[in-house]
Amino acid sequence: MKSRAIATMIVASFFLTGCAAGGNAPTRFIKQVTDGVEKDIGDLKIRNVKIIALPDGSGTLIGFIVNHSDEVDQLVAITVGGQRADFLSDVQLLKNKPMIFEGESANAKAKIASLGVKPGYRVPVVLYFAKSGKLELDALVVANTGIYSSIL
Repeated sequence: MKSRAIATMIVASFFLTGCAAGGNAPTRFIKQVTDGVEKDIGDLKIRNVKIIALPDGSGTLIGFIVNHSDEVDQLVAITVGGQRADFLSDVQLLKNKPMIFEGESANAKAKIASLGVKPGYRVPVVLYFAKSGKLELDALVVANTGIYSSIL
């Protein structure tokens, strides 16, 4: 009887600890390694998207987009918190040629005139692509300090 109770406890522990979920456990597929949001739409990979809250109440989008398809696409518009961002870039999304928002290698800029969201909160971001369509994200708003202090 004692060995049966021990065996039952061992089997129950697998279910209670989540080990029974196996290789397809939902928590196994979480891979956000930065504050930035990551999402895919077809062969477009959107990575490390976040919004920098500037002291004047505006915001700047940072992150990058990579197209892994042979078919060219283009980012045509961005909204942040329901308002259209001032988006500057004539870069087409060619295969393996990233569109980079901010930094030394930047080839795109997206500014939000009146962000209205404090650092630490999330804000809806919508990216509109010519061929791939619409992609919705919830990006973290971070303060314009530390490694983000040079972003305007």
